[in-house]
Amino acid sequence: MLSSNRSGRVTPLGSKLLAEHFRTDAAARETSVARFNTAVCLVFLLSALGLGNLLGWPRALCVVVMCAGYSGYYALLYRVLRRGWFHPAICWFNVCLENTAVGALFVFDIVFADAEQALSNPSAVLWSAIIVLAALRSNLKLALFAGGLVAAEMLLLYYFVALPRMSEPIPLMFTPALMGQRAAYYFITGWMAALVASHLMRKAEEALRAIRAKDLLGKYFLHERLGVGGMAEVFRATYSPEGGFEKVVAIKRILPAYAEDKDFVTLFRREAELVSLLNHPNIVQVLDVGRFEDTYFMAMEYVEGVSLRELLKLCGPLPPAAVALIGAEMGQALDYVHRRTASDGTPLNLVHRDVNPPNILLSRIGEVKLGDFGVARAAIHVRLTRADRVRGKLGYLAPEQARGESFDGRADLFALGLSLHEALTGRRVFAGEDASDTMRSDPPIFLLPPSSFRPDIPPQLDAAIMGLLEWKVARRTSRGLRLREQLCELTGPFAPYPQGQEALARLVQEAMARKRELLPVEPSERGTEREGTLFARSEESTAVLPGNGPGGVLPTGRRTGDG
Repeated sequence: MLSSNRSGRVTPLGSKLLAEHFRTDAAARETSVARFNTAVCLVFLLSALGLGNLLGWPRALCVVVMCAGYSGYYALLYRVLRRGWFHPAICWFNVCLENTAVGALFVFDIVFADAEQALSNPSAVLWSAIIVLAALRSNLKLALFAGGLVAAEMLLLYYFVALPRMSEPIPLMFTPALMGQRAAYYFITGWMAALVASHLMRKAEEALRAIRAKDLLGKYFLHERLGVGGMAEVFRATYSPEGGFEKVVAIKRILPAYAEDKDFVTLFRREAELVSLLNHPNIVQVLDVGRFEDTYFMAMEYVEGVSLRELLKLCGPLPPAAVALIGAEMGQALDYVHRRTASDGTPLNLVHRDVNPPNILLSRIGEVKLGDFGVARAAIHVRLTRADRVRGKLGYLAPEQARGESFDGRADLFALGLSLHEALTGRRVFAGEDASDTMRSDPPIFLLPPSSFRPDIPPQLDAAIMGLLEWKVARRTSRGLRLREQLCELTGPFAPYPQGQEALARLVQEAMARKRELLPVEPSERGTEREGTLFARSEESTAVLPGNGPGGVLPTGRRTGDG
């Protein structure tokens, strides 16, 4: 297993494993070299026969005999290596043998021609090729050895074979000084080949690390990152076990900085355990959970689409029919969550506690799914009195939840009401620095209905959403199923099925296209998310706080939770 530290550098373990791979793979590489050299020797043999008249037959026959011998040796070596025999010393022996072949050609040139021709013939190119071939064996010491061996052989042949046969005056390009430079060039070539081989090995380590970082337990391969939060990140991934089928999933992975946080890991595992109990078409399914190296991950159903938050940013306020569909589907999902029981029939009293636009996922075919159960838990265990322990996103908390009081599934319905209100108006109901204090307010709050901003909203949809936003828990819509029934009563162009589903699918596809093209969202009345404060305290007359959007003072809203 390759591992890396937080700085992204490869650990010694990765280098060790790669070196071990090159060591065990040496036999296969040498087998390939033997096959290559066999073919090269045969080409030289046939070339010598074809050029016999030009080279002179005595010289050509010497080359033929030498090539036949080398070809026979490499062919035999190839067969032996294919049968599994190998010793590391064979690599060093072969480098020496390859070097002597070039030396033999050098001697043939001197004997059958002259020293000047030998020194200017392709021997120099062949010696360089020998050094490169040694480097391709992925052994740095072997490349250095080949460079030194070639330099030494060239100097020995020059001083003891070529120089005595050269007539005075010696041409400038063949003087001892320049021949010494040529030998130095060969040695430097070996050193540079070793550097190149070392660089390639480092790049191989980095590539293996990058691949391993995207390969979880041999089953999941990570692609682009879909999002990142303060403590976890989500990737699109491919589930592809060896010999199995491929399936696109989403991988949620704890950031390394929090992998050792026992409380957060417990919360992460509890999320997986909770969602594993929930099997519903409107809830993102958890497929797997596990630990990989120094962090934990969760494999989830991948929803090909966008979140409600992304859709609002890209497309602005949604058509009433699309919002009715989202409300009906989410109501059905929350009703299932709130009524879920354990295997023995004991009510689990589950509350999501984090219903908000980023956690409402919308698919390209108009599906609606609830995700991120990271802070969900049994309501009977929730009795928080300290504000700093309240979980959920500020601006989407029910009043009783924000105050740290006991709450039940109706807190989720209040949060859903805030999300649907925002989907219709393009404005967050609670926003700004005062949102926390306002949501903890004990006096009831005036909330402006969506129809105050959009006259095209039907009264039934307006009433269904405001029923979710009752400040007093006792007056609030009590079940998600009741919300679904109310929304399914809408007819004509406002009906959630099929008009709402078709409209939502078109919008999601449009948003996905804009994301792919990375086009900036042009400011427009429809495409601008305007954050405002859509409420006023009931004991502060009917004045409302100004919003950030156009229009200055917002119209007076109805009072919720009174009585």
